[in-house]
Formats: sequence, C-alpha cells, structure tokens
Amino acid sequence: MSMPIIEKSSRSSRLRLHQFAVACALIVPIAACSGQNNTVAPMNASLQTSPDAPPLRKLNPAPRRAFEVRVVLDGAPGPFTRVSAVAQYDVSNEAECGKKDELAGVFLSITSNETVSLTRVSDTEYAGTVYADGIVDEDYYGRGVCHWELTEARVVLQAGKDEADTRFVADLPAASILGQGSRTKHFWTGYYPRAEMPGFREFGNTDLKTAQGRQAADQRDAFFSITVTAKETTK
Repeated sequence: MSMPIIEKSSRSSRLRLHQFAVACALIVPIAACSGQNNTVAPMNASLQTSPDAPPLRKLNPAPRRAFEVRVVLDGAPGPFTRVSAVAQYDVSNEAECGKKDELAGVFLSITSNETVSLTRVSDTEYAGTVYADGIVDEDYYGRGVCHWELTEARVVLQAGKDEADTRFVADLPAASILGQGSRTKHFWTGYYPRAEMPGFREFGNTDLKTAQGRQAADQRDAFFSITVTAKETTK
C-alpha cells in the first residue's frame, strides 16, 4: 500500500511535515504492508476529482539500491501489536520542476511516504527493505524532470489496536541508511501503553541522559530503546 504525496509550501516546514506524515501514514498493521510495485497514486488525494488534479508519481518497478532496515527493541515494557514503517522521499529540485503557490509566491515542496513491509524476526526485532531509488524521476508538471531523494525511514510501534494508544516513533535519516549506520532512541515507559493524551506521539531522544532529565528522579530508570540499523543488500 502506498501513500499519497503531500505538498507543502516551503522546505523549512519539513520537520512539521515529518510529524504530519507519521500521524497520517504510519498507523498501519504489518499485515497490511506491501512491498515495491508499479502502481501510481495522486500527489494529493483531495485533488483527485479536480480537472486540474496534479500529475502522478510512479514507484520504481525495478529498484537497484536496496537496504535492509532492522528494528531492535531493548527493555520494552510490554508487547507491541502494531508495528509499521514508511520510507519518506522528497523532490530535491521542486523550484525547477514543481508547481508554484501563486498566493505565497513559493514553490511547493513535494514529498511522498511509501509503506515499508516489515517482517517479525522475534519478539524484539523486525526487518524490512528500503529502496534509495524507490520513486522514478519524471517530468510530473511539464516543467522538467523532478529528482526524488530518500529522506528517512520511520517506524511506529503501538501496544494495542486502540487509536488512543501511544505511538512510539523511531527514525533513521537517509545519510545513515546510505552509510549503513544506525540510530538509537530512548523512550519513557510511562507512556506505555498510553499517555494522558489519547493518540500521543512520542519521538524519543537519542541521548539517554537528556531523556532522563525530562522525568522525575524516581522515574529516570524507566526507559526502553528502539534501534534502527541499515545494511545494503542485493534484494
């Protein structure tokens, strides 16, 4: 299952876009995930019925740059029945190939979140494949070829199927994926299975001491970690 492309009005809004993408695209059970295919989806689903609907983006039917991404949990406070992932891609040259927001006077950033199929390796480990060349570079707007770049891979874990349960979000930037690196994030167990705010999204902290500093003294040992690692593969 692939997700719609989202357009934003400036590249400076990417951080907010990441969080928005997590909210709308990552609440997917493993069983519902699918791998690469040659289907296309609208850049913005709300524009499908418009006569001026934007062109489609196309998934690469034969990607060559594959990376195995492994997700490892350490010290989790309980099971996670929902584990899902996406690879985010952004167009790097939207000013040359994209659409201009005439009102704001800026070119729209173009991004797409593609579902990554995850396999459960064990109670504490999951694996999937991310493609650096997952989307085809094409002339989508009649203004020149849009060049897609992998931005990051994200995984979201939930204790149960209730939408009120906390979403624990871990990510691995493209530079770390291409460099076959890893990233560990630390999460407070007090948000498991849910926080006071229904559907709370916890993005964790790469520095355990910083994460501990956010909690009361008697809660500083209550943390678990999620490590995301990438390794190039021939899949």
